[in-house]
Amino acid sequence: MNLKFLTAFAFALPMLAFAVSATNTVKFDAPVKSLNKDVMYAFQNRKSAQGFTEKVVSQKEIGNILWAANGFNRPEAKLRTAPSALNKQEVSLYVFDQQNVYLYDASAHSMSVVVKGDHRDLFTERMKTPVIILLVSNISPFTYGTLEDQKMTGAMDAGIVSENISIYCAGSGIDTRVRATMDKAGLQKLLNLNEKQIPMLNHAIGYEK
Repeated sequence: MNLKFLTAFAFALPMLAFAVSATNTVKFDAPVKSLNKDVMYAFQNRKSAQGFTEKVVSQKEIGNILWAANGFNRPEAKLRTAPSALNKQEVSLYVFDQQNVYLYDASAHSMSVVVKGDHRDLFTERMKTPVIILLVSNISPFTYGTLEDQKMTGAMDAGIVSENISIYCAGSGIDTRVRATMDKAGLQKLLNLNEKQIPMLNHAIGYEK
């Protein structure tokens, strides 16, 4: 390798991670208002990616995905892009990249570091993707029915959030694959989750090969 290539590569490395402030917070720009594509275009192009390149989705696009997934679209009323049972808004979004694990704060449209390090191997995937979004349902607000009823409700709410991610990605030219396979016990330990905070689904986010 020549010196010019190594120098360019060294400067490029920080671009692979999110821009984390001194307070370990990533503040996103306001989400986009339109994509110049209609919803039928997104439905026609929705698919599960079969493999990913190492190209990283930009920080702005990650913010857009998180907002589309479960952000506040009516902030004055604290209402979100995804409906939830009894408006409990119990689905949390964790973002895993090669540097850290982050938790999305919808009210501030930002995410903060909750665990340092690359923990993407907990998702038992065929190949590492640049970014993984984990959907966790906290079923503790549900006090009716059996435990299985409560888990089913949390799973359905997570499914709605998941579909928001898929449709946004399909409409914006980003590739994703939703999976239920992951080391749930390992994730609960890593994120210090209790037995009512259940990892439901995860999305590999990137660009397909």
